[in-house]
Amino acid sequence: MTRKSLQADRAREQWAATVAAEVTQSAAGTRLNKRGLQTRARLLDVAIRCLADSGGEPVSANRIAKDAEVTWGTLQHQFGDLDGLWVAVITEIHSRSWNSNPDTWPTRAPTLRERVDTVIDSVWDYLDTTEGRALTALRTSLPARRSDIAVEYPRTAAAFAARELDWIQGFDYLVGGLDLDPDKLYRVRCLLPAAIRGLSNERQIGFTSDLAIARATLADAVVALLA
Repeated sequence: MTRKSLQADRAREQWAATVAAEVTQSAAGTRLNKRGLQTRARLLDVAIRCLADSGGEPVSANRIAKDAEVTWGTLQHQFGDLDGLWVAVITEIHSRSWNSNPDTWPTRAPTLRERVDTVIDSVWDYLDTTEGRALTALRTSLPARRSDIAVEYPRTAAAFAARELDWIQGFDYLVGGLDLDPDKLYRVRCLLPAAIRGLSNERQIGFTSDLAIARATLADAVVALLA
């Protein structure tokens, strides 16, 4: 494991410790009873569904409360403000879609091309899930610059940073054991999420007629750079 991977693990653990207690507490710090936990779960499920189905349109807290058939006061009691709501949404998505234990991950393929295909396919498939679409929609609805998110929604910014650490850990695992240039690996790791997300957007827009060819060409380019 690389030094960067170890740092990523520590940062993720610190973030996880910060939010772990919050899933059983209200925004005011009071312990949620069974009914409160059920309300929280319903609000998060509705929020994720609303974001996933938003089609890029902003999703308000009022809409989430209305669709969950609760008052704004209930949502505020659970999460406090938008920052609290969004960080809870990201945390819920994380719990649904990420297993941080590499011992349970699939066996790595023997060739570089197979591993690159696995990386691209896994991100491609995830972006088309309810959780992947919700996470993309949420990020799109926030300020474009990370520095602005950190000012307006500091806890949400930290939660997004933790999801980026998931990507780093998964990528490092999938390419681990291969004799590859670390600098080129870093460049590919930075490129792929944006490139695959761009192709995924084409899945909705439909300008590119053959996305399978586009994905294969992306894999060709990555392998050519790394090999």
